[in-house]
Amino acid sequence: MSTFLRGFDGLWARPNEDYRDAVKSYLIAVDTNVLLELYRFTPQARHELLDILDQLGQRLWVPHQVVKEYHRRRFDAVREHLNLYTSVPENLKTLRNKALQEVQNLANRCSMSDTDKQLLTAPINEAFEKVSNEIRRHSDAFDLSLAKVVRGDPILSTLARVLDEKTGEPFPDEEETSLISTFQERAAEQVPPGYRDAGKPENAHGDFFVWEQLLREAKKRQTPVLLVTNDVKPDWVQKEAGFVVGARPELLKEFRERCDRDFLMTQLPHFLSMAKEVLGAAVSQSTMQQAENVHLINASETFLVTLPSHLYATIYNRLADDFEETLKIPDSRISEEDKEAHDRTERILRAMSRSRRGRQDGDTTFSIPVDCFPYFNGYLTAYQSSHNTEDNLTVEHVGKRSEYRLLINELASLRELLEMARMERADAQSKAVAIEQAVREADTNASIDVRDRLAREAEETRRRLDLTMHEVHDLEAQIAAISEKIDDPGAST
Repeated sequence: MSTFLRGFDGLWARPNEDYRDAVKSYLIAVDTNVLLELYRFTPQARHELLDILDQLGQRLWVPHQVVKEYHRRRFDAVREHLNLYTSVPENLKTLRNKALQEVQNLANRCSMSDTDKQLLTAPINEAFEKVSNEIRRHSDAFDLSLAKVVRGDPILSTLARVLDEKTGEPFPDEEETSLISTFQERAAEQVPPGYRDAGKPENAHGDFFVWEQLLREAKKRQTPVLLVTNDVKPDWVQKEAGFVVGARPELLKEFRERCDRDFLMTQLPHFLSMAKEVLGAAVSQSTMQQAENVHLINASETFLVTLPSHLYATIYNRLADDFEETLKIPDSRISEEDKEAHDRTERILRAMSRSRRGRQDGDTTFSIPVDCFPYFNGYLTAYQSSHNTEDNLTVEHVGKRSEYRLLINELASLRELLEMARMERADAQSKAVAIEQAVREADTNASIDVRDRLAREAEETRRRLDLTMHEVHDLEAQIAAISEKIDDPGAST
């Protein structure tokens, strides 16, 4: 190695030749997120990745913490993937209704005829219908179901064979407690990895345990290690201009000091590419694309945060107050840094108001985007360190003000949903009339297939109309209930 590079590991990207050597001869450890991607891959991509892992033989190893997290999360992984096939069409329906509403507004302002309006709305409906049908096709092609995974998980069975005698041991119970304390000390000093997870309500120490087990295994075997992970949080990787350079310099230094060996990290797409080149593994373009897509998804990760409800209300209001103050500043006086802080605060407020879950045991849980979490955590820490008697006395007042703001936001969202639902109902009524007319006009000599198709379409349109009518009724009831709360003087200040 050049003396110009030595001592600056992690600040420059390692050449591909180093990764080729690693895939060829290093101990290869895989992270939990890689194993869980098997539940999101198509059958072909899944088969190809499992074949590569099997081909590694005794050079494949997984820390005990990875195995533990895999068993805890595999059902969630398949559930989340299956939910996409229903949630995405629902989101598309909302977008379609939004587009139709815009067209309706244009038609009303321009006094368009029904014929002209139909020329604008028909392509929108056809385009969204085509996409929905394609999603349905992908859903039908996906071979896993939650019931199948629960009763006889084929991925679990294959991993049990491939990873037999290749998994690490857990920490002894007495040592685990002291290691959690070690993690907390490291997190307080922002020593990687895992300090970005310090605010998680559970398993905050997970990344640190993976790292510690990896260090011990490498030292025992006296071997260099390649870690394959889709984790690109800044407490694992060094980034410049949004691009991953490699593992954090602190990690490389710690690995070298404790194991006296080389350490590399790479993401799944790069590993698959190297395995295809070096090991001659079969990796299709489709598999590469799926791995790339998953990599992009993981880059937009969120944290779950749980706060006591009164503290949630206080923080929400203080952030909202700060946000409203920035709106009063003239654009000419706002710096780029102020704009970034403004956008970040807006995203946090949106996450707190829209992503929050129902309150249980006096707590409120919500998700925060990863890139916003350090700011939010710093804001929370600063507030807690300066918390005084006055703040304690105003908890009830603050809570009511927060609820009022949230109710206003929720009311606006519900009114928008109601307008869309009414349009959906009108569209369903129109289609129901059309299909019933088609059924009546169908020739009695029509083929059985044609009559069956018309019967199915009629049943589907009736079901859709029934659902939209219930949706409109429910939204109207929710709006009435929230309006009543807002009109109650006790709900605001």
